[in-house]
Parts: sequence; structure tokens; C-alpha cells
Amino acid sequence: MPTHLDALETRAPAEREAALLAALPDLITHAKQAGGFWAGQLADVDPSTVTTRAALARLPVL
Repeated sequence: MPTHLDALETRAPAEREAALLAALPDLITHAKQAGGFWAGQLADVDPSTVTTRAALARLPVL
């Protein structure tokens, strides 16, 4: 069976990681705006600062 992967799946690892890290601030902002549990758990997180693996590692495990 042939494998059909789109361009996002075949990116270089560094390119994929950069794109995922660039998307994190918007994802965290969305989670905070959703309210409830997520807003409470991420209340002290400034989404604009979460753009590296190290910053991601400092977030609470949810």
C-alpha cells in the first residue's frame, strides 16, 4: 500500500519543531480564553513567553 504524506509530515525535524513552537502562544491564549479549568491552570502563564522547549517544560503538567 503506498504511503501518502502531506508536506507537513515530511518537513525536516528542525522546521517542524520551529513551526510547533511558533504556534504555542496562540494555543495557550486560546486555552486561557476557553475559561474554566484551563484558564485557572494557565492563569500565571504569559503565552508570548512560551516559544522554546525550555519555556514549554516550565508549564504545569495538565
